[in-house]
Amino acid sequence: MTLLQELRKWRDTQARSEGVETFRVFPNAVLESLAQTLPQNKEEMLCIKGLKDAKFRKYGLALLGIIKSSTLDRDGDVTKEHIVSHQEKKIQRATKKAETGMKNEEEKDYTLSVSQFLDGLNVELSGMASRVQGEISSIDERERVIYFTLKDSKDESTLNCLIFRFQYDVSGVKLAIGDEVVIEGAPDIYKPSGRLSMKVSVIELSGVGALQKAYEELHRKLLGDGLFAPERKRPLPVFPERIALITSEQGAAIGDFTMNLGAQGFKVHFFPTSVEGKKAVFEIMSAVKYFNRHPEKYDVLVIVRGGGSLESLQAFNNEALVREIASSKIPTLLGVGHEKDVTLSALASDMMVSTPTATAKELRFHFDEARQMVHRFETQLPLLFKEILTETKNTLETEAKTLLEYLQDFQNIFTVLRQSLREKLFTIEALLERKIDFLTQGQKSMENGFLRMIERMKEKLDYHSERLKQYDPARVLKLGYSIVKKETHIIKSYTDITLGEKLSVELGEGKATVRVEEIFEK
Repeated sequence: MTLLQELRKWRDTQARSEGVETFRVFPNAVLESLAQTLPQNKEEMLCIKGLKDAKFRKYGLALLGIIKSSTLDRDGDVTKEHIVSHQEKKIQRATKKAETGMKNEEEKDYTLSVSQFLDGLNVELSGMASRVQGEISSIDERERVIYFTLKDSKDESTLNCLIFRFQYDVSGVKLAIGDEVVIEGAPDIYKPSGRLSMKVSVIELSGVGALQKAYEELHRKLLGDGLFAPERKRPLPVFPERIALITSEQGAAIGDFTMNLGAQGFKVHFFPTSVEGKKAVFEIMSAVKYFNRHPEKYDVLVIVRGGGSLESLQAFNNEALVREIASSKIPTLLGVGHEKDVTLSALASDMMVSTPTATAKELRFHFDEARQMVHRFETQLPLLFKEILTETKNTLETEAKTLLEYLQDFQNIFTVLRQSLREKLFTIEALLERKIDFLTQGQKSMENGFLRMIERMKEKLDYHSERLKQYDPARVLKLGYSIVKKETHIIKSYTDITLGEKLSVELGEGKATVRVEEIFEK
């Protein structure tokens, strides 16, 4: 392991013990500067940008110990004398400017205050991160912190412990007095009271019976919440190409997975995590969140690890991790453990298989199937084509022969129909000629009849015209007669008039109005 890797590992452990994010301990740039410059004392360390007095008081001794350990060769000789690099010379030049101040500082009395002493102790204690097993003897749950006491069942030794609420919830363990647990963290002195406590980052149940009971209780709870329901599971893409892979970069799981995945053209995006212990819960959840920031970039989210005991698979039976996997926007495929190992995370995934090898085979299954189909086509298609071609040729020859027979029949029928049509046309032509003659004669007869009818009508009109002239009232009036009217009615009798009444008299020429002076009866 390189110095930079050791520094990052120390930082991760420290961040978990403090319950903070890693960059709050040190950003990557500071760790890289430490690995490059290899500071051997406080003055050289404080020349690094981002590392001030407060950070040195808290972490300086631990960092110097890691650097000193990494600069010793296998025989125990110090190699720093052989690593005088340009970075080291830069530090020397920078410190030379403040040489007088440094000397004065070195001559000072290094009597520590209580706070400084406790800070120094906490720096030393931070390097004592450990896993401790014991029995819960007391619990005090508060809003942000859970306080509890861990007891050694052999000699009744006790250890005060605390864990932050969010870490406690993620651990998925509900503490009860009498539970046997394994905790992981680092000792820490609380300065206001000087009390030593174990600052816990993860809690695990100890013992197969307790783990099995917790597994069954959580299984019933998640089953009731519908996280294992078949209808919520999504089908995986038939031909996935972009794989988001979460597993340990060490161990056989990743090797088995990649070896069996084969050269299918997959684009595997790998996020290394722990796969055992409670710290694996935090790391796997972080990886799932990371990939789900851009779910459109991935076709399937894959989590794999080899088989193991119930204790070693406990991370995958954590409620927080199960819910994180169930809420993934990317279809999930879990290959955790062997056939007998059924974790709750696997049950909540869209598809679960038994091993990393089976996971890889599941992803490549349709590719292999398609490749086999293409291979079968390569061998069978020419034979099939030849068989179909022969069958088609025989069919065409048979159909052609039948078609020629039908064409001959059609020709015979056509000849008969053509002769019959000619005969019919001759008959129709003769009929048309007779009808034309008949119509011509009828036209002449009709014209003659029409002329005779017009002549008779003319004679009648002349006759009636004469009669109308004879009976025309105007002609009578010209002979000396007149027409007497009462308004529009013609007077025909003396009874139609009265004395003094005005009447209209129409004469042969003109009209006159008269008054009745006297009426005579006939």
